[in-house]
Amino acid sequence: MNTEAQATMFGLIKKYSVHMCSEVKGIITLNGNPVEGALINRTLEFAHKVEKEDQVITAPDGSFYLPEVVIESKIPGDMFSHEVTYQTITAVYADKKYKLWGSKLSGISEPSEYKQKLSSLNADLDSTEVNFVFPNHENPNLEFDGSSICRWEHDFEIYEIEDSEDYFKDF
Repeated sequence: MNTEAQATMFGLIKKYSVHMCSEVKGIITLNGNPVEGALINRTLEFAHKVEKEDQVITAPDGSFYLPEVVIESKIPGDMFSHEVTYQTITAVYADKKYKLWGSKLSGISEPSEYKQKLSSLNADLDSTEVNFVFPNHENPNLEFDGSSICRWEHDFEIYEIEDSEDYFKDF
């Protein structure tokens, strides 16, 4: 068998569409007032490599928009690949950085739960960054998680990480 046939057999030549991030829409406020001119940065890493970085400035009403990101990659055809996208979206305003979204997306398709959260990335810069979980409708036993200063009315449960507890003190 020639090398091309072997590569095709193992999927190494085929390119796959990899969904990295849903379209992002949001509004930035400070004490309830729209923030104009905040810099919104998005970094997307797939298979431990930065694949996309983009940015936008908030409008006078505090709104912003970033388009959906889908790339073509041979990596999913590699049986040793780890198909994870790390999503980070931050806002920079008055020399301070705020985390609007931090999450890990497994697989190469777009979950509707991520699409819903990222379509309403609304944040007041006075909010505290929290860790949270949200339902995974396809696999209810495996919730999604993230960190953010944003808040959502539905499918949003804050959890705390206890750093002060020494779980290994008796070992």
